[in-house]
Amino acid sequence: MRFQRLRDRLHNERGNVLLFTFTLLILLLVMGGFAIDFAFQAAARTELQRSVDAAALAGAGKLGFDDTVFGTARAFARDYGIRNPIRTGTVELDLNDTVRVQDGQTLQPNDENGNIVLGIWNAGTFTPSLAGNQVNAVRCQIQTTIPTSFLRLLNIPTLPIAASAVAVSNPPMLPGCGTPILPIAVTPCAFYDAGTGQFNNSNGCGTGLTWISSNNICDNSPGSSQSCNSAAWASLDGTNWTSNQHQSAIANAGLENPACNATAPAGTNTYLDNGMVQPTFNLLRETFRTERTTPLPGGDIIRIVNGSPTVAYPASAGGWEVGVMMVSTTCTPGPGPLTGPRQITHYTKFVVTQIFDQNAGCVVTPNADPQAAAYCGTSDPSLRAVFGYFRCDTLGQVATLDPVPRSSLATRLRLVK
Repeated sequence: MRFQRLRDRLHNERGNVLLFTFTLLILLLVMGGFAIDFAFQAAARTELQRSVDAAALAGAGKLGFDDTVFGTARAFARDYGIRNPIRTGTVELDLNDTVRVQDGQTLQPNDENGNIVLGIWNAGTFTPSLAGNQVNAVRCQIQTTIPTSFLRLLNIPTLPIAASAVAVSNPPMLPGCGTPILPIAVTPCAFYDAGTGQFNNSNGCGTGLTWISSNNICDNSPGSSQSCNSAAWASLDGTNWTSNQHQSAIANAGLENPACNATAPAGTNTYLDNGMVQPTFNLLRETFRTERTTPLPGGDIIRIVNGSPTVAYPASAGGWEVGVMMVSTTCTPGPGPLTGPRQITHYTKFVVTQIFDQNAGCVVTPNADPQAAAYCGTSDPSLRAVFGYFRCDTLGQVATLDPVPRSSLATRLRLVK
């Protein structure tokens, strides 16, 4: 009798559904808990990436043309990381600017594994660097952890998250509006580095440029050689312009509110004309005479000499602040005649300081530009010349990603990684 009752109870299936449901419910709750933890991890990773993106852009936005801005760039990157917290707290990036010991290893300033790394972005590759005349990018990177909830049941108290971003500060693809753009293309030879054979530096900031057209003279001063082919008339839209179109662009540059007529972006070709057509040159001369201001609105033109900023041309001497395009040329030997199609590298600011026109001599008297000293006070029926300086400053809109001379910086940066 007892055994019969035991068999009946063992074969009784009542309550099995309840047991199965209870077991399944526990399993679903565990899986749901794990999903919540992993979803929390994904959301935190997105927030961390946003924070790192902001930090990299803020740091790159403070890069300039030498290493004096490095401290500011790092400080802004750190500050914007803190200003963009994630749900578990603030994002504090190490400045990475001193020698320190981390995890038993001695790290040098700007270590490639640091949170804020300055470097050079070139052809899709970031290389850590402290070369003040070349650094064009800031990389921000961080690894951290977030706490778990349900995964703690499996002895997993935290989950890792990481983010990395590289922001580039380079010259502009287009000059935008607000700066008068002359239909003139200049060579990058002032930025040529004989040691590396590269142009992606700011060595030419504040350097003078003389554009000479002469039948029998090509000297910047008596006894010294001077390349005649330092500039040329250029098309601002990439087509092959006539002299009338060059003159229209010069007239536009002289307006109080010039039209945004430079539409040929960096990386495309433009057409150059090496001749000094007299009506075109006359218009440039007279527009310069009208638009020249004293002092220069942008202040002194600065050049770095032996690591120290030096006034290359004082603002009190006056001039005409314009924009020009820079085109790709060889520099050793000289660029040769600048005619036909040439690739635009970027746009840059330029200050026209003096113009020499045949028998009329120099337009501005007394002359304040040392480059023109050998010409002013003389006359030459075969000689026309334009004198000026590269002003390294902000210009334009979106930055180019190509390794080009750092003669200007775009106002809109690029996140590249």
